[in-house]
Amino acid sequence: MHHLAERVSRSRLFDIVGTIGMQNSPPGAWEQAVFNRVRGVTAAELRHVLEEGNALCQAWSFRGAPVVFPSRDSNVFLDALIAEKGEEPWIYTAGLVPSLDKLGLDYATLLALVVDATGGVLQPGVTVVGKTQLDTLVAKQVEEQLPVTQIAAWQNPSPYGANQTLGQAAVSFMLRPASFLGQVAFGPRRGQTPTFIHPTLPPAVDGARELVRRFVHAYGPTNRQEFTKWLGSSTAQGKRLWRLIKQEVTQVNGGVMLTEDLPALTELHSLGGVRLLGPHDPFLDANGRDLLLADKQKQRQVWRTVGNPGAVLNQGQIVGSWRQQRKQRDKLTITVTPFSPFSSELKKEIAAEAQDYADFLRVTDHELTYN
Repeated sequence: MHHLAERVSRSRLFDIVGTIGMQNSPPGAWEQAVFNRVRGVTAAELRHVLEEGNALCQAWSFRGAPVVFPSRDSNVFLDALIAEKGEEPWIYTAGLVPSLDKLGLDYATLLALVVDATGGVLQPGVTVVGKTQLDTLVAKQVEEQLPVTQIAAWQNPSPYGANQTLGQAAVSFMLRPASFLGQVAFGPRRGQTPTFIHPTLPPAVDGARELVRRFVHAYGPTNRQEFTKWLGSSTAQGKRLWRLIKQEVTQVNGGVMLTEDLPALTELHSLGGVRLLGPHDPFLDANGRDLLLADKQKQRQVWRTVGNPGAVLNQGQIVGSWRQQRKQRDKLTITVTPFSPFSSELKKEIAAEAQDYADFLRVTDHELTYN
């Protein structure tokens, strides 16, 4: 389901990335996810494919996170996330609700204004450098459409952050759903700063059913609650989407799987060798964490509120955590924390994987240590 048993040819890159999308926060997370699934590519080559062509897109998607996916799948990872009337707000726009009265705007009106203004700012060929600059430019365009009586509230100081107006904060919240409507995507980074562009995407077609199918294929047995949490949507939207596949699933172990996936339960599959999974690898994104790691104390070491480590995977099992540090451009330090003592053979496999990862990053000097 997650293509971790054996690395595949680079010719399947787009299929692998499109399995369930790849979160790209922190920046570079998607490259690491590809490293664990595709052979014969480097991080630099992946960045080139993402930034210099239209085959891949990075945009705010599920949970409002930056996600990399094939542009051909924008109907799955963007359009399908659009909430219908009565289904707002999502987890990342709920914080704005208390301020709507102060702005004198309802949710739908504000979204329409932000979507229109975003399209006005990000004309084809235009690149905006930095999220703060994007918020500022879009907020200015919205302000020009407001009645005079609402401008003062729009310009009031924001309760959400320093050196920010309430209008800029409102835009910051609403850019996520604007992304679903195809109005904004990430462009090539400039150093440590993100840029934003108007994406080139295929015509929208209904991808809602396919979104749910891909989730269940990747994370089944699962349930509607886990899907809604993964998506970051309201309960109402989660229920609507979940109903789309009710004829295509079968109950298994308290959850559901796609009926067409049931034969996989009785087939013998290779569990694969060692993988150094990044903190937000799609494999770790399942909400059914008990299936991945039964020990609650060990779960807390892998999934933290902030600052997750990566996970060491061996034969399909999480056997430890790890962190990487780049002190210099050509110096990589990997620190592994085993859950129990590793055999010498396993350490050799981890060392080989660390070498491959250094080569993937084109790092000439790397160090592997153990806690």
